Amino acid sequence: MSAPRSMVLPLALIALAFVGALYSTGAFVNGAAPLASSSVLRGRVSQQALPSGLVEGTSVATSLQVVTAAYWANLVLVVVPVGFLIILYLQSERTKAQFATKK
Repeated sequence: MSAPRSMVLPLALIALAFVGALYSTGAFVNGAAPLASSSVLRGRVSQQALPSGLVEGTSVATSLQVVTAAYWANLVLVVVPVGFLIILYLQSERTKAQFATKK
């Protein structure tokens, strides 16, 4: 018979995840609603744009650096955990097969 467990830790983790999800929405367009008029938006962007001398040559280099970092992040954050789960599954199946042959 198992001992009853407290529900405080799971509820705290769920609440923490919910609060984190709420605060992460500010990362996208600063949590603001889009403007109704697109002409006003284009006017503001053209007025606030950087001089062409500052932008030339840097956007391509920056985009390539970001893409390279994204590829490495995908490799590390997807392939490594999936590989771990595959190895864990294979080991559990091997252990289960060994116990089945002993009986």
